[in-house]
Amino acid sequence: MRRRRAYRHSGPTLVSPYGRAEALPRWRRLVGWLCLLAAIGLTTAAAYLVISAPALTVAAPVVVTEDAFKTTPTLLPETVIVAEAPSTRPPANPAERPTISPAQILELLATPPEISAGDKGLNYDPFTLVANRARAKMTSYVAQRGDTIDGIANRYGLTKESIAWCNDYRLALVLRPGDVVNIPPVDGACHTVIRTQSKDIRAIAEQYGVEDPYAIIDSAANDLPDIAPETLLPSGTRLFIPGGEGEIITWNAPVQQDGAGNVVAFDPGSPFSCGARSGGGTRWVNPLPNGSYVRGYYAGHSGIDIAAPTGTPIYAANGGPVLYAGWNNWGYGTTVVIGHGPWSTLYGHMSSRAVGCGQVVGAGQVIGYVGSTGNSSGPHLHFEIRFRNQPQDPAATSGIGW
Repeated sequence: MRRRRAYRHSGPTLVSPYGRAEALPRWRRLVGWLCLLAAIGLTTAAAYLVISAPALTVAAPVVVTEDAFKTTPTLLPETVIVAEAPSTRPPANPAERPTISPAQILELLATPPEISAGDKGLNYDPFTLVANRARAKMTSYVAQRGDTIDGIANRYGLTKESIAWCNDYRLALVLRPGDVVNIPPVDGACHTVIRTQSKDIRAIAEQYGVEDPYAIIDSAANDLPDIAPETLLPSGTRLFIPGGEGEIITWNAPVQQDGAGNVVAFDPGSPFSCGARSGGGTRWVNPLPNGSYVRGYYAGHSGIDIAAPTGTPIYAANGGPVLYAGWNNWGYGTTVVIGHGPWSTLYGHMSSRAVGCGQVVGAGQVIGYVGSTGNSSGPHLHFEIRFRNQPQDPAATSGIGW
């Protein structure tokens, strides 16, 4: 019989899990015994818990009888209620309640809420915007750099004459930053009572062209008691006359006059002034014969307004040298001024002019065209006649035609 050749394995000996236990390492056999003992312990503990658990019982239903509602109630101990501190409640007497004055209310309403540092990016406006309401009282305005009487009047919806009649006459000529300007509630004039003049309210109303003296008495701006028109008010009393008209105000720029009082230059400091010139004066003609008379000469309005379509020719009302030709910063827009000896004429709000400095024009010559430049609400000619720089009524001048 052929003998099997022995095979020598040079590596470690492999032990089958089904081989003899002695072939396993000692530490593996120790771990196995410990696992077996732990399993036996857990099994024993689980069996003990199942056997020793108490049997579940079902409670019998509870039957409620009428006698259960007839039992005497148990009295609880009396609860002591502690009153709150009286400082947390408003006083019982309304007169003792805290109040806030109207001035404090206005201050609180005018103060915007504080915004925390984390809300800088938010733009909240907590106030309700309401339409402008009619003013009943006099108010004041502090002039800023660049302000003019015209601009302030437009801001408050008033005529510049109303502003001038309720302030120092100097403000009508020169308005400086910081000047306090009195603003009337509506168009009208202001009056200071001088007792020595012995003028009652009726006479004051007539002085300013107001027919009803109760317009002064009932005006909230005056805060007068219920008095009669024949009442003489204390000297120094300041009154506002709604709709009243004061003295004529000269709004023109400065002029240069010769020894006889004749105007020889208009607004000498302006680049549109033509310098000192004299002469002229022939006959008077209508400056805008195709226009419509819309506003006359009266206290506060130193000329007449004649409406016509834009571009309608304007004619020189008299002959003479051109004293001014160009833009006027006193509200007249594009303006031409012509000298006629002791007389001068002004033509305002032109859309364009047809003459310039250095020219001498004749009566009836086209000098410009109707427009609405400057302080104007529509196309028209503002026409003035002055004698030694004093305004005259153009409609009362023979030959003008109005």
